[in-house]
Amino acid sequence: MKLRWRILYILLGSLFLLPSCTDEDLDTTMYGGREDTEFYNNLEEINQALTACYFYMKDSWNDMSLELMFINDCASDDCEKGGSGLTNEGDIYQLETFNIFTTNSKVSQFWNMAYRAIYQINTLLDKSEIFRSANTDLTEEDKTLLTRYENEARWLRGVWYFNLAYLWGDVPLFLHAEQPADIYKPRTPVAQIWEQVIADFTVATALPKRSEYSEEDTGRVTSGAAYAMLGRTYWYNRDFENAYKMLYVLVEGEQKGEYELDPDFATQWLNPNSNLRESIFEIQYVTNGKNWDESTGWNGVWFISSSDGGYGFHLPTQHLLDAFDPEDPRITWTFVRQGDQFVGNDFVTGDANYPSRFFDRKHFVPMSETLNAASPVYPQDVEMTVYVIRYADVLLMYAEACLEKGDIVGARKYLNQVRKRARESSPLDVKRVIQKYVPDTKPTSLPDITSDNVAEVRLAIWNERRFEFACEGIRRMDLMQQERYGEIMTAVYSNGYATEDVDKGRYYTKERELFPIPQNDIDLSRGALVQNPGY
Repeated sequence: MKLRWRILYILLGSLFLLPSCTDEDLDTTMYGGREDTEFYNNLEEINQALTACYFYMKDSWNDMSLELMFINDCASDDCEKGGSGLTNEGDIYQLETFNIFTTNSKVSQFWNMAYRAIYQINTLLDKSEIFRSANTDLTEEDKTLLTRYENEARWLRGVWYFNLAYLWGDVPLFLHAEQPADIYKPRTPVAQIWEQVIADFTVATALPKRSEYSEEDTGRVTSGAAYAMLGRTYWYNRDFENAYKMLYVLVEGEQKGEYELDPDFATQWLNPNSNLRESIFEIQYVTNGKNWDESTGWNGVWFISSSDGGYGFHLPTQHLLDAFDPEDPRITWTFVRQGDQFVGNDFVTGDANYPSRFFDRKHFVPMSETLNAASPVYPQDVEMTVYVIRYADVLLMYAEACLEKGDIVGARKYLNQVRKRARESSPLDVKRVIQKYVPDTKPTSLPDITSDNVAEVRLAIWNERRFEFACEGIRRMDLMQQERYGEIMTAVYSNGYATEDVDKGRYYTKERELFPIPQNDIDLSRGALVQNPGY
């Protein structure tokens, strides 16, 4: 069965793998929890445990992609917090203003979910090693399958440590399921964290290619996902030589053709969780008709306007809209306007809390597809396309790597592939019966970049990333990689671009590009964890 359905079917059966609490834990709290020693006795149980590791990317109240969208988009020039006012989920507003408390719930929530996931992954790896040693009669086929499970787990661990490294810098590094004494473990230098991320992704390059998996394994980590995340790791650290080598495999090398741009930008947003050819790795959300803690779908209620039964967070800014070429059809798939009407709704979209603002189209699900659908579902349990990484990202990182290696022709080539797909995409949203703004997209829109000036092409690549990945939870990361996060956020505040969240960027300092270590963890560590400067 497909991995997305495995997650649903075995979730209840694997709940005992989740962190638990004993009386002793009340005095000494670990990052994760304790595993059941009677599990991991055969390959199927190890596969079930691996499925639980995947599931840690999606847990209703602890959703990796949801939190990264708040962290990376709202703490940038692309999105405002939204909600019912500045005090509603005020910890997100702290991220926007850089006036971040060490008790910030968004900061601690991501930190804790990361270490819970890492604990589960390390438990699987430890138990897998024990299982391998205790079963010397495994067939070669069984050994290959076991290695594949281990490599998938290593990739998942790499993703979590990638996020921890760029958000916090030095963090505790665990490569085995931690024990109670590990609560006192100090932070590991970020350079060593990046080394481990590279090591985990490198091991995962031995996984099957996407085309080598059967349909029932759709959604699993592939070797392509390993090369893509290796490329992103080197790219983020501005090691363009190695980024080029990793991304070359997907663009021009052995795996050329495994992934490609969808012909129409709209396709990936009109077909939720369809694992199209552009998808290198996406989170497998599947609706189960349940509410909140029991749901296995995307927690879309955060992104939907109040008129459609949502909370109205993660609002794309006027600053983002002004940056777009008005003929760019990606405007349609980034912005929902007040007054738009979706098919099946007998009302227009609106929100009294933010009457002049926009909503995030990529993650917007109208009420006609949730509570008022023929088969109703909760808006916090919907199917959705949510990428960890997609092929357009590979192309634009590769274009930048080409440029920094001195190949401006190659840089323009791959940049213009993304622009060509955009200008050939439809500006009409077939799910809207009223679309207040339709870009006047023509064959001459978004012309190819032809400049021979390196600085101009570099800026064009950076801008293209903003338009292509708007509201996908990577803008803050992009600005950090471009080494202009402070420049952009200082300008946002100085020029008054944010009309609702008026203090966006106000308290920016270089030190606050990294988040504070959660104060509760510092207290529990009895001083082993030292706070980041500036907090």
